[in-house]
Amino acid sequence: MPEPTLAILDVGHGNCAILSDDKVAVIDAGPGTALLEFLAREGIKRVHVVLISHADEDHIKGLVSLIESQNVTLDLIRINSDSLKGSPTWNDLIFVLDEANKTGKLRFEVGLTTNDSDRFNTASIRIEILAPSPGLAVKGPGSEDHRGRKLTSNSNSVVVRLVRDGTSHVILPGDIDETGLQNLLESGQDLRASVAVFPHHGGGAASSDLPRFAAEFSRATGAESLIFSIGRGRYDTPKPEVVDAARRQLPKVRILCTQLSEHCASQLPKLDPTHLTGKFSRGLETRRCCSGTIVLTLAPTRDNVLPLVDKHLRFISESAPSALCTKPLAGQK
Repeated sequence: MPEPTLAILDVGHGNCAILSDDKVAVIDAGPGTALLEFLAREGIKRVHVVLISHADEDHIKGLVSLIESQNVTLDLIRINSDSLKGSPTWNDLIFVLDEANKTGKLRFEVGLTTNDSDRFNTASIRIEILAPSPGLAVKGPGSEDHRGRKLTSNSNSVVVRLVRDGTSHVILPGDIDETGLQNLLESGQDLRASVAVFPHHGGGAASSDLPRFAAEFSRATGAESLIFSIGRGRYDTPKPEVVDAARRQLPKVRILCTQLSEHCASQLPKLDPTHLTGKFSRGLETRRCCSGTIVLTLAPTRDNVLPLVDKHLRFISESAPSALCTKPLAGQK
């Protein structure tokens, strides 16, 4: 049997990851049809579980087209409630989910907390839910945690970690913000993973001190590779101060952005990239990719991360003259 893989999709500004083992698990669905297009290209006809971190459009919109597709069978969808989220996309999704559940097309269940660790495991991979706790989930966005800090949709983002044979491979934190991270750290949870997707696409994260938030997250995960799922030209991500703080905390970290940030290159490359994985990437046709869709092979002891380092660095040196991930840090030789 092949080794399990995790594809972190280039969906533009948003998040979507697909774990392929004996079962297929989707973690967040991105903002458009990228998830559906990826599944079609890979010949995946069945998704066993979809776990949604929170109700923001760039994490849920792709689920509507997936549910309505006649080409993919969905077994189970798990999501937390959010009474404050009144977006048309959120309302449409809940209606479609409810109707699909009534007709038996799929199972739609409300509630995804730390109590659900191990309920979605595949043959090789343990799927841990590190946040939110039942106590935070039941309070929900708009309330306060036990220290009086305001809870938002982002505060209660579901945090997923993938573990194989005791080795923590990947942490997927949704859009967890400063309050959510503090609750995680105060709970004593072990957040270490060799690969981490950075929260909120390397943007604001509702933090009063963004570099401190980035440093705390980076230190807690100890990641060897840090991924920013971004859309070029959207929300100015990743913020330079975030990348700077992460690199200072993790001097040997490899930074991978799905698309080419405007901070790194004011102009798009003139030639088609040759370093990408070959998987569906939203930015490929317009040459917006940096790493594009990232593929991790979750081997027993460590991850194989594609695109390959040497080819990726060559692309960066040729196409990203002000790259945040390679420029010298102030005060360091």
